[in-house]
Amino acid sequence: MKQVYWSNKISVKVALGMICLFALGIMLVSCADTSTKNEFKVAMLLPASITDAGWNALAYDGLLAIEKELGAKVKHVESQTPTEQEQHFRHYAEEGYALIFGHGYEFQDPAKAVAPDFPDTVFITSSGGTITDNISPANFRVEQPAYLLGIMAGMMTRENKLGTIGGQEIPSVKSTFIAFEAGAKSVNPDVEVRKVYVGNWEDAVKGKELSLALINEGVDFLFPNADAAGLGAFHAAEDAQNEGKTVYTFGANRDKSEISPTTVLANAVITPKAFVEIAQEVKDGKFKPQIYTFNMLRDEAITLTYNPKLKDKIPQAVLDAVEAAKAKILSGEFEVPQIDFTQEKEE
Repeated sequence: MKQVYWSNKISVKVALGMICLFALGIMLVSCADTSTKNEFKVAMLLPASITDAGWNALAYDGLLAIEKELGAKVKHVESQTPTEQEQHFRHYAEEGYALIFGHGYEFQDPAKAVAPDFPDTVFITSSGGTITDNISPANFRVEQPAYLLGIMAGMMTRENKLGTIGGQEIPSVKSTFIAFEAGAKSVNPDVEVRKVYVGNWEDAVKGKELSLALINEGVDFLFPNADAAGLGAFHAAEDAQNEGKTVYTFGANRDKSEISPTTVLANAVITPKAFVEIAQEVKDGKFKPQIYTFNMLRDEAITLTYNPKLKDKIPQAVLDAVEAAKAKILSGEFEVPQIDFTQEKEE
């Protein structure tokens, strides 16, 4: 009988052990489910590669800053056509992403098509004026530092000819060039600014061809705002320097000093602060549909940076003029000319 007794006792222990393990398993699964549900997830749709050293690269920098500073789970994808953009918005919303960036003016209509089906997801489009209950635009206004770049070019040009190279002729790019030209003419009324557009954001070969044509016409300062296509402008300026010409460039959206250290004097930069600020509001449940405008006045989320390797090439009088103009901008005494493109698709 003792054997039966101990056998029964062992059976009871095994059964209790199994019950405990089962309960522990349920608890672990429950905790994992809760952890997953509480996880802050942020996705980003980009119109081109993060290797463009410009518009897409800076957005990716912002996404990585969100991951690091807010502990978010992040993902990104290249999304080029309206069909892809709708599909990608919908995919990430279905996966429970709380915040999805569509990084470009062209993402407004795809966001409008998807957002009503996912009221708990916030959709942010870079540039524009589309506002609904869960869509807001983030307008990164680089016009203020672009104006300061114009002052540099206007004071330093020897030929009185400056060139701008855009990807496509969209409002945000046109506005940046308007500010740049205004800055140049504020210190040099005789300066001429020639504007060309590549027609896309990827063709660096065409960007270089257009830039070389401008240089051959006497342009000695180039300001590209064309993402990957704009890299051609830096290559053209480097070739010109190798031929003994004095040609300089400026960077747009992201610091390009390391991209072309012998030609880039300074940059009009969008910092990761802007992306983190929006994500923080969404994470904290404080998001409100509105136009998020970032410029030098907003914690310098948009700023001016110099190439440390070439700053000594800029005369002190030019640096002083830039600082004086910057002080007026930051104090609100002076407003930089720019296009208001926030109303074009507002609901």
